[in-house]
This record gives sequence, structure tokens and C-alpha cells, in this order.
Amino acid sequence: MVVTRERHLDDSSRYRLVLELRTGTGEMHSLLSAAPSETLEQIGDVLVRALEEMAAALGPPPPVAPHETTSFGCGT
Repeated sequence: MVVTRERHLDDSSRYRLVLELRTGTGEMHSLLSAAPSETLEQIGDVLVRALEEMAAALGPPPPVAPHETTSFGCGT
């Protein structure tokens, strides 16, 4: 079983963090799969808080440079 959360550092899709919790054994998979939805939501909330802390540690992403236009010699 995998619980995944993601966070974008800005409004673009260039800076995206993804955090996954994966079960490492069959027993852990069974335990997590049997957990009530409230518990899985709590786990997801923990992952979101961790992503927020990581984003704060990274700081804002650098500004995106404007796209350069290229002339192909077609007279336009």
C-alpha cells in the first residue's frame, strides 16, 4: 500500500515535491490496509505537514526566465 501526497512550490508544475509512504513488508501492508479511513487521513495529514516543512526549508523557487523567441528567417 502507498499513501502519497504532493506539494507545488509555486503556481507552475516545475517545482513539485512528492512524498510517499510505502509498506515494506506484507505484514505492514496488511496492517495499513486494515486501518480505518480516519487513520489513513491522519497519516496523509502527517505527510502534508512534512511537505510544508520541506518547502519552508527550501524557500521559494528561483524566478522562471521568460521564454526567448527564435527567428527562423521566415520574415515574420
